[in-house]
Parts: sequence; C-alpha cells; structure tokens
Amino acid sequence: MLLSSSFRVARLALNSSKSPHLQNPNGIKNIVCRQATVAPPPAASSAARQAVTKEERAARRAARKERANAFISMGTGGNVEGNAGQVAAATGGTSAHHLSGPMFDATRFGWYAAVIIPTALIGWGIVDDESPPAKLSKMIGLTDKIEEYAKPARTKLLPDWNQIPNIPPDFPAPPCLVIDLESTLVCSTWDRKYGWRHAKRPGVDKFLALMAQYYEIVLWTPSPDGLAGPVVESLDPKGYVMHRLFRDSTSYHNGVHCKDLSWLNRPLRRVIALDDDPDALQFQPENLIRVKPYDNPDVEDDTLERITPLLVEISREGYEDIPSLLRQFQGMDADEIAAEHERRVNDLRARMQQTSQRGLGSFAPSRNNLPPPELPPNIMGDGDGQRQQLTAKDLVGSAPPTEASGSGVIGWLQRRQKQQEEHNKEKFGLWNEVMMKKQAEKKNNV
Repeated sequence: MLLSSSFRVARLALNSSKSPHLQNPNGIKNIVCRQATVAPPPAASSAARQAVTKEERAARRAARKERANAFISMGTGGNVEGNAGQVAAATGGTSAHHLSGPMFDATRFGWYAAVIIPTALIGWGIVDDESPPAKLSKMIGLTDKIEEYAKPARTKLLPDWNQIPNIPPDFPAPPCLVIDLESTLVCSTWDRKYGWRHAKRPGVDKFLALMAQYYEIVLWTPSPDGLAGPVVESLDPKGYVMHRLFRDSTSYHNGVHCKDLSWLNRPLRRVIALDDDPDALQFQPENLIRVKPYDNPDVEDDTLERITPLLVEISREGYEDIPSLLRQFQGMDADEIAAEHERRVNDLRARMQQTSQRGLGSFAPSRNNLPPPELPPNIMGDGDGQRQQLTAKDLVGSAPPTEASGSGVIGWLQRRQKQQEEHNKEKFGLWNEVMMKKQAEKKNNV
C-alpha cells in the first residue's frame, strides 16, 4: 500500500510541470497526507486481533489445516484442478496459478536427486577402486588426502633400538613381542551400577615379568589413549612393557583398526604378535599367535601359562625367521600350539631315551621308575621374574672347565661354543641391568 502510494507521489511530481493544476506544492503535501491516512493505525489492528474469540480462532485453525491438506494432496498427484481451486479459494486466488502438482513433484524429486545421486557415486567409488568416481578421486588427489587420516600418526612407531635410554650401544636387539589389551590381557565389562570394570587374565603378572627378560614388549591397543591409558597403568605398575601404542598408531582398513607391524621400525622376522582378533593383523597374519578371547572372568584360563615355554624357547634359541617357524602351526590357536609343542618335546625326549638305550647304554639302569623330583621346575618363576627351582650349579657351583684342544675341528667347535656361551651370558646380563634401571626409574618417578 505504501509502495504504491510512493509511486503515485513520484508520478505526480514528474507530471507537475505539464499539469498546471498540480504545480502547487501544497497540493502535493495534501496528496501525501491523504495517502498516508489510508493505512489503519497500529492500535486498531492490535485491538482487532485481541477481539478474536476462541471459536473464531478454532475456525481459522481449521481453515489453515484444510489449505495445508489441499496443498499436500495437490503435490501427491490427487485431483489437481479441484485442489488448486480449493487453494485458490483459501488464498484469495493468488496460489492456484503458481502452484500445481507436477511442479511440486519436480521440486521434491529434485531435492531427492541432489542427495541420492552424489551419495551413490561416493559409495560406488568406495566399493570399487576401478570405478570412474574412484579414478577421478585419485586423479585430483582426493584419495591421497583421505588415506592420510587412515594411516598411523608417525612413520616410526618405535624409536631406533640404539636411541632408547639406558640401552648400551653394542647391545643386540631382542625379539619384539606385540600384545593386545582388550580380550587378550584383560576382560572389560560394563553395567549401570559400577560402569566399566576390568579383570586381568590369569597369569598376566608372571607372564609380563618373564617375557620382559626375553623380549621387547609392545602393548598395542586399538582403543584411544584416554580410555586405555589408565587400564595399562594399573595392569603394568612395574614397567615391564617398554612401549605403549594406541588407536592413533593403527591403520584403518576395511572397517577395522589394523596393527601394521611394518610401521614398528623393527624387522618383521623378529616380531611375534599375540591377539584375539585375526583381522587386526590382516597385514601380517604369519606373525600372529591367536589366543582365545578372554570375555568371561568366571571361567578358568591358562592360555598365557601354556604358551610361555614356546615363547621362551624362541628367544633362547635365537630364531631369525619367526614367521617361518609359526607357519608350522598354521590354523591353530595358542592353546593348540602349546599342546602341539608339548607333544613334540615329549616325542623328542622319547627318541633321545631310545637312542641312549642302544649299545652300551642299554646296560645303564632305567630312569623310568625314578620318583618325581622334590622341586619340579617352574618356568614361570615368581612375580619378579626369578627362578624358583634349585639346580646343581646353584648348590655346588659350576663344573671345572674342560681342556680345549688347541687345533683341529674339535678345538674349533669348543672355542665357538665357549664364545657363544660368553656372548649369551653377557647379553642376558646387560638386559637384566637395563630392566633393573628401568624399574628403579619407575619407582623414583612414583
């Protein structure tokens, strides 16, 4: 109303030079005043709104509902002409010409297409690496940008062996033992009363104490640091675990946070992984010893105790190709591997006993009927990793050294054996010193 009035005033001002009866400025003022008095005062409109009764308000609400139903039915392909007439009657004849069923359908389908088509193309590119969307993404460099977030945060997850504090420069690196946390060492449960609770697998403390003497232990979990950090602190208060890796060190592949051992900065031939999820080691399955998930604390479990002799033997014998050794137990879990290893050890002992009974050894008294020893060997040891059994060496000392032959093959073999024994003795002595220093630093920090 005011806009049309302003246009009329402007038209009168332009034609004032041609019309002599409009040259009077007072006349223009009078016109403006008359046009300005057309709009009702605000007080009158507010009074009119306040005068609406409940019945009138309900009638207006019903009318708006009828207009909305007519508009919706027009868009869904109903009686377009009749609905358009209803909308026109309800809106004063201004909406029937501009709103129609096909136009409303086209708008709706346009919005659907704008969402569904890009989503389908993105899904196609994710599922099929050779699809046109995937190739286009690689061409413009979008794939490389996305893959950066799926890779570990660091190129070297572990520092170089010689750069670790308290490690002598000439000390050889031991094998690396990668252990999972959830369902491997602890069982996590949640309820409304207590929240999250964690139960340790039986034998965890002794297992970590003994493995720390033979391996570089790495605790690797796909959980974030904020959630798994306090659990690791309570699980390993003495600091047997040398390195702790969390979700930011995993590679996201096929919907799984994988542990890519190639990022550890350690030779893969000297790495063993203990995990309950084979998908977590899908990049290096030949390095995995699969353990049964520990998800029920009420059930007795001795998996760690049974697998310990094999792990100790691997480190003591100095195997340089651990994956080829584990291929002999392909398809077995930790308990089955322990049973197979025990069977092989018993067979070897039986063959050695049969060999000793041949020839002059057959006249020696049989040892099958001997009583069991009073102090059976316990390879697990106590909580500090020390042996509990007593040996002849502990009681009477070492045997006198044999005279080494100065020449010949026998002399060379004797010298080589002596050098190897001295090397192993020095190796384990240095390693024990390193662990003692680390435990002392741990206590000082506490």
